[in-house]
Amino acid sequence: MLDAKSYLRQVENLDVRIQNKLIERQQWESIALGITASIGGDRVQSSGSQQKMADAVEKCVDMEKEIKALVDNLIETKKDVISTIEQLENPTEYDILHKRYIQAMSLQEIADRYGREYTSITTTHGRALKNVQRILNKKVCDSV
Repeated sequence: MLDAKSYLRQVENLDVRIQNKLIERQQWESIALGITASIGGDRVQSSGSQQKMADAVEKCVDMEKEIKALVDNLIETKKDVISTIEQLENPTEYDILHKRYIQAMSLQEIADRYGREYTSITTTHGRALKNVQRILNKKVCDSV
């Protein structure tokens, strides 16, 4: 079973994986578009370039499928995480966790937004994590 912080960070981790896959796809796309037959004097030299281009295009298509699967997973994970933090009784705890783990704000940014001291936000964040852990533990108990 995941601890509360790891559970909540799933959203951020999936988002990072998607961003990395998008960069990778863009690199393959550049390779696919950048490989052309070279013209040398009177003769065109194209040995292997057609195959390299086809391989790069195929890799782009594969990357698109991977990205789509990750995005689908991200959507479901976000729904689950949001549903879990919405069970918090304290609206401030809910808001802090939503801003931190769904909106990807830092705790300092949250403190600034609330006009509160950083340590106050970290204390509330810690309390909220404990409450999320209770919710997660209850989910496990209920599913057994």
